Amino acid sequence: MSSKVVLHANAKINLTLDILGKRSDHYHDIQGYVAFLDLHDELIINHSEKLLVSFDNPFDENVSAKSNTILKLYNYLCNYFPNLSQYKVHVKKNIPISAGLGGGSCDAAALMRYLISDSEINMDQISIESLAKDVGADVPCCLLNRPSFISGIGEIIQSIKLTDTYYCLLVNPQIPISTSQLYEKISIKGLEDAHTKNFLPNPSMAHIVSGKNDFQQVIIQDYPIIGEIINNLTKAEGCILARMTGSGPTCFGFFSKQEDMSKCKKKFEEMYPKFWIMETKLLN
Repeated sequence: MSSKVVLHANAKINLTLDILGKRSDHYHDIQGYVAFLDLHDELIINHSEKLLVSFDNPFDENVSAKSNTILKLYNYLCNYFPNLSQYKVHVKKNIPISAGLGGGSCDAAALMRYLISDSEINMDQISIESLAKDVGADVPCCLLNRPSFISGIGEIIQSIKLTDTYYCLLVNPQIPISTSQLYEKISIKGLEDAHTKNFLPNPSMAHIVSGKNDFQQVIIQDYPIIGEIINNLTKAEGCILARMTGSGPTCFGFFSKQEDMSKCKKKFEEMYPKFWIMETKLLN
């Protein structure tokens, strides 16, 4: 292949997130609804004599060209397919790093979708659980890249339908969050206390609104600004749902009308001039 291939890696958000318990393998059982946004990183791929990964990154936090999720994925796949083709991968970052938006996992999953066809990878030879453990817990759902209900450590995935159109305002206060430290602080609950006891293939927005992100209140204790952002989103005209995604610190607000989202964005830019704030849209 002489010409380049351009891939889009869509950002992921957790609509709800229940932390159910710690397993004997030290991972945590989780469950909740995830969806994807039209905000995306761009991957430019060319065949090469050796694997090279580079980044255009406008964010303060650096991504290492020698240690990243794309390299972890490629090395993982080489264990199954030692004759895997070599590539030059250049990533234009639009998704903030360590933001609860699955940026690194989305990049790796986008590359994997391409490798499945370009290198004729047989997915039956790959354990999805080992993919989640060895590369990243978000990689399996990002590989599917559609609204889903996830469970296990993230490797059990059931597709869902979100029928309505929602505009999404993302607000990131750009504070460092340690996911491992969050897990140490969280109060573990059983399945009987989870938001979704039974999988719903067509969850209503009211059902999603009634859920929560178990990480959210833990983070608010250490970083009250997260609670302030969510409260201000909730009070914004037309906001249907305001919540933090993943382990944060990015928060999101859903709107039915694009103009309501844009008004909210303008207010937030005045209130929080140093925050990363982005208008986007939920992909169905």
